[in-house]
Amino acid sequence: MFNTIIPNLQKNKISRLFCSCDIDKEIEDNLKRLNIAPIKLSGLDIFDNPVKNHPDMLCFHIGGKKWIFYKSVYEKNKRTIDELNLEAVLADDPINGKYPYNIALNAACLGDYIICAEKYTDKLILENCAVSKKILNVKQGYAKCSVCVVDENSVITSDISVYKACIQYKIDVLLIKCGHIDLKGYDYGFIGGCSGLTDKNTLAFTGDIKKHPDYEDIKKFCGSKNVEIISLSQKKLYDYGSLLPI
Repeated sequence: MFNTIIPNLQKNKISRLFCSCDIDKEIEDNLKRLNIAPIKLSGLDIFDNPVKNHPDMLCFHIGGKKWIFYKSVYEKNKRTIDELNLEAVLADDPINGKYPYNIALNAACLGDYIICAEKYTDKLILENCAVSKKILNVKQGYAKCSVCVVDENSVITSDISVYKACIQYKIDVLLIKCGHIDLKGYDYGFIGGCSGLTDKNTLAFTGDIKKHPDYEDIKKFCGSKNVEIISLSQKKLYDYGSLLPI
């Protein structure tokens, strides 16, 4: 039941978030119970089918109401995006859907930093964030997928290149085991892709976080940041491409 997964919480300040149009109905219903409207995005057919609707591969939040979208993603979701009164900045569509051409918008933003594989990151991200953010260049191309943002200076990851970069820049980081997150068609998904902040003190997971072998460490790490973790489903964690608060 819902109440066995999610504790009694106050209504969230953030009332909307981007999510995949493939998201599980149980997760969608539980978000709505938290007074959060899931805004489903449809993606790019040139991407592999399991990830073609992943928000963290389709858009990037620059700040405020300013978001970067691939041109085709904006056209496909134009009515929804316009109704949100967002300022859409349009990036050129990828020349194909295979790695590394599919990671141009897959960057993680927190506090003063952008974590990304700089060589393959879209110029619009680099140009718009150059003045206010520092670029943390990592080997992991699926940077946002691999990074679960806990607060402006804290992340969780299973990727060693991300971990080392965060240590170097004095970002507080918890390194967890690889795997234990499902993603159809792939060996496993990522911790960033199965999570998202619903407000500054609540981190939600698209599945049951208690089933992850590092649950106790994750709970302790988040608790030290005054961030409560909640599960939106009783199923195993599943990578839907992040929950992106609007």
